Amino acid sequence: MAFAAQIESLTGDLVEALTRPKTLTDKSFLRTCDVALRAFKAHKFLRTNHFEVENSLAGLQEKFRVNGRDALADELKARLDRLRHLGFKWYPETLHLLLELSDQPTQNTRLENLLRICSDDDDNGRPKLRWEDIAREDGWGQDSDIWDSINYSDESGDEIFEHGPGSESDESSNFGGDAPAGRTAQDLIIHPENDDALKVVMTQQKWKHEEPTQDLSGRVHKIGLSEMQALREVLFMLHGLPTTLFDANGAPDPDFQISNIAWQTHKSLLTSFSEAGGYISILRHFAAQREKEPQLQALQDCVAKRVRVLDKHIASIQERLANPAGQVVISLIAAREELAPILEPLFKLSGLILKVQQNPTSDNFRYLELLFDESSMAQLTGNQQLYEFLARVFLECFTVYLREIRSWVEEGRLLPSDEAFFIYNGSEDVPLGDIWQHRFKLRRTEDGQLLAPKFVHPAADKIYTTGKSIVILRLLGRLKVEDSLRSDQEQILTYETICPPGFESAPFPDLFNMALGQWIDRKYTAVSSALKSAIFDDCGFEAALHLLHDVYLMSDGAAASSFCERLFAKLDAKDVNWQNRRALTTSAQEAFAVTEETSRLVVSVDAADGRHVSATEARSSVTAALPLVQVAYRPEWPVQMILNTQSTAHYQSVFTFLLQIKRSAHALHTGRLLDDLRSEDGADSADKEARGLFYAARSSLVWFVDTLQTYLTTVVLIPQTARMQRELRAAQDVDGMMLAHAQCAKHMIDQLCLGPKLGPMRDAILEVLDLGIQLESARAKSGVAGLDRDGDDSMSGGSDGYVIVLKQIRTDFTRLLRFICGALRSAARAVGGEDAVRWDVLADMLQPGHGEEM
Repeated sequence: MAFAAQIESLTGDLVEALTRPKTLTDKSFLRTCDVALRAFKAHKFLRTNHFEVENSLAGLQEKFRVNGRDALADELKARLDRLRHLGFKWYPETLHLLLELSDQPTQNTRLENLLRICSDDDDNGRPKLRWEDIAREDGWGQDSDIWDSINYSDESGDEIFEHGPGSESDESSNFGGDAPAGRTAQDLIIHPENDDALKVVMTQQKWKHEEPTQDLSGRVHKIGLSEMQALREVLFMLHGLPTTLFDANGAPDPDFQISNIAWQTHKSLLTSFSEAGGYISILRHFAAQREKEPQLQALQDCVAKRVRVLDKHIASIQERLANPAGQVVISLIAAREELAPILEPLFKLSGLILKVQQNPTSDNFRYLELLFDESSMAQLTGNQQLYEFLARVFLECFTVYLREIRSWVEEGRLLPSDEAFFIYNGSEDVPLGDIWQHRFKLRRTEDGQLLAPKFVHPAADKIYTTGKSIVILRLLGRLKVEDSLRSDQEQILTYETICPPGFESAPFPDLFNMALGQWIDRKYTAVSSALKSAIFDDCGFEAALHLLHDVYLMSDGAAASSFCERLFAKLDAKDVNWQNRRALTTSAQEAFAVTEETSRLVVSVDAADGRHVSATEARSSVTAALPLVQVAYRPEWPVQMILNTQSTAHYQSVFTFLLQIKRSAHALHTGRLLDDLRSEDGADSADKEARGLFYAARSSLVWFVDTLQTYLTTVVLIPQTARMQRELRAAQDVDGMMLAHAQCAKHMIDQLCLGPKLGPMRDAILEVLDLGIQLESARAKSGVAGLDRDGDDSMSGGSDGYVIVLKQIRTDFTRLLRFICGALRSAARAVGGEDAVRWDVLADMLQPGHGEEM
């Protein structure tokens, strides 16, 4: 309300100052105040656009100069400059009003009238012009309807336009308009006071309208022109303007010849300029095209800048010839030599554009590769000027491609409009643990080549890794490294930074790769270090890896024995629910209940082809059902990135092998040795022989199992897990951690004889482990021991059948042991390397001499 009252008060003061009523209660005064107040309140427009006013005044100055009123334009510019320094707030509105009131200022303004403007009423005794006098003379001072708002709607009556709708000047909407409505072309003709100069120009250009003539012999005489005129046409042609001496395609017209030179010289000169114009026209045409790809737009901008340099030089030549400071020699040869340093790089640039345009299906970065190669070639040939020109164009264009790289390595974002970048978003609907490997992909060609400029290939892997690391850090909430990257945002690859003074002879590819590599390395090192610290410190990677080794590698012997004994007890008891997933998972979680991570542990039996394996069948052999016991441990998703599918399969193989060994050891330690020893005095010779064979076989099998466990633990698992932890800590990034983990897991598999190369030897080891189960089964069923624990009948044939089984076990053990040692040594000699050394060690530990004594 206070604002409305203020507006009303100011409006009254304004109307009072303009109309000077006799009393403030006069009806005419009150009606005028009311109309003005309503107009102010209904005002829908902002202040005058001062940019539009300045543009109009600039156009008015240009119009003055075009029409030969340079002095008037200078005076207008001087007063506008003084006005801007006065600090007057409403000067745009004031200038707008003056422009609206102007009436053909180009023709009607006289500079001498400026001297007659008086700043005071007392100057020369002349009275000051006042609005009151104008209102009294024109009679509109008593017309109160002049302040009424005009309704411009279609329904408004004609009475509003007292003088007709066309009485208002059409120039009211055009700043600085000069011509009245209904003007013709004749009104715009400027009549010069002296047309001698025009006649001279027309005479000099008369040759353009002449036709070739023939003499009496029929010989055609060409149209002669001066070298000055030819040079003028050449410069116009190079400037991209239409000329008479050259046709639309830039070819010289054979009807013309320079008067003072021979035809062959004339033809050679103009042909050389024509070829130059052809190259330049290619550049001009390319720069004028509409391109959607940012890379091509960058090249267009570079081309346009270089062509403008040529145009400026051509303009300087024209200015020097049009307004010579002294004696000037007109020479086409001199002009060609002067333009040659500027034209030569443009010729090479035009050739590159032609190569790109001739193969429209090529990649958008093809021109970058061409610029890079040509820059290197120009340096090798010693053309320093061309080398610098092409190198600068290349680096300016590469800035656009670098923008895509910067967005990826600094923010982990791919520009949505870019379809030519060598990294793309494969699928957004992937589990968090698979983001590193499956979320982002490298774009490749059909033959497997990376779809990126060749000079980016050396740094492509680090670029790819850095962006993925940024994405993972953002998901973890640890993107603090972004603050350090922002400080480097303004540092771009320029010619001055890549090729500093003193390195002119250094190969450009080496300088560029070094600069780009250093720029990427700074970001790669910071981001990779931050992500590695987050995985180790915040995600509990080492604790998860420790639990992984405890479960799969059974490094926690007590927990592993507890789980295995429960499983084997169910098999020995022929429990039909031995493969119940919930029971197995509970048993494993209770056995390995050292951390909260055990809740992520699941154990199940993967029935082969959906077939249910009974406990009786499962306990008869280490290969019957134990390979079906699957352990699934799923740590937090950042840890899952390191544990790929192949590594998990290797861990499962190790777990199955250790489970089979423990199953054989469990069977060998089940019998009651003390009870058998007490009954030895009353036994006959056959029983003594059977006991001797049994204990000899058991001793050899226990030795074999213990030796194998010792090898697995001390020679393979402990060194490999320690090596794995060291290499994981030493890895630079997630890819390095994945590689180190996968390589250690692969070495572990090979050294445990679980690789594909040692398949027959591994089968032999499993047969030896089965001999331990067969030995315990034979003892339990033998006549010596009576009934077995499960109530099965004694072995048919009594002691003789028992002895035969023991002897067969002895024979099989000896045969298998010799095969195992021989296979290990043969494989070690054939393969060589770190794994072969371990196989030799195992062969030495399993010398068959001990087995032959059983």
